[in-house]
Amino acid sequence: MRLDVQLLSQATPTDTAVVIDVLRMTTTATALFAGGLSRLWVVADIAEALRLAERYSALRFGERGGQRLPEFDAGNSPIEAQGLALTQQRAVLCTTNGSKAVEAAAGAKHVLLGAIVNAKAVAQRALRLASRETCLICAGTDGAVSLDDALAAAVIARELLALKPTLTLSDSAKLVLAALTAAPDLEQGLRQARHAALLTSLGFDEDITFAAQPNRYNLVAERVELHPAAFETHG
Repeated sequence: MRLDVQLLSQATPTDTAVVIDVLRMTTTATALFAGGLSRLWVVADIAEALRLAERYSALRFGERGGQRLPEFDAGNSPIEAQGLALTQQRAVLCTTNGSKAVEAAAGAKHVLLGAIVNAKAVAQRALRLASRETCLICAGTDGAVSLDDALAAAVIARELLALKPTLTLSDSAKLVLAALTAAPDLEQGLRQARHAALLTSLGFDEDITFAAQPNRYNLVAERVELHPAAFETHG
C-alpha cells in the first residue's frame, strides 16, 4: 500500500483521496457533521451553491477571502458551526480553496474530508477503503502551497503509519512528516502559515486553535455522490 501527498492538487488519484483544507473547510465540515448535519454538498461555484440550497432547503455556508458570502447563512468557521442547530439538517459549503480541491479529486474512487480534528478516524477509514494507494490532497491557499495543510497532512500520515507501518511513502509524504518533526507544537505550526495570519486579522483567531486539536472527533465525511459532490458522515 502506498501513501502519497499532493501539496497542491495535481493528477487526480484513482483510489482513495483525502482532501485537506485545515484552515478551514475540512475542519468546518467535520464540526458540522459532529453537530448532527445529515448531508453536505461541497461546491466551488457560488451560484451553484445557492441553487442547491434552494432545491434541497439546505443551509448555506460559504466564504471568499475568509469572509462570509452575502445571502449565506454562515461563513466557514468551525467555532460558528458549533453554535448552530444542525440535527438532521442539510447544508451546502462553498469556499475559496477547499471546494476546488474536492472538485479536483472527482476521479478518485473514494473521497474523504480530512483535518487534524479527525486525523485518526480519517486514517482508519482510508485504510479500510484503499486497495492500492491513499493520496492526501492539500488544498493550498490561492493556488500556492500552504504550510497549514502540509502539517495537517503530516498528522494524518502519522496516524496512517501508526496503523500500517509497512506503507510505502512517496517523497512528498516523507517531506511533510519531516516538517511535522520540526514543528511539534501543532497550533504554533499552523500559526506560521500565511493563511493563519489572514484569519487572525479577520477576527477568526479561535478557529486556528480549534483546528489544531488532534482527534477531537471520531467521524469522517465521505463522498456519497459525485456531481455535485455530496458527503455524509461515517463514524
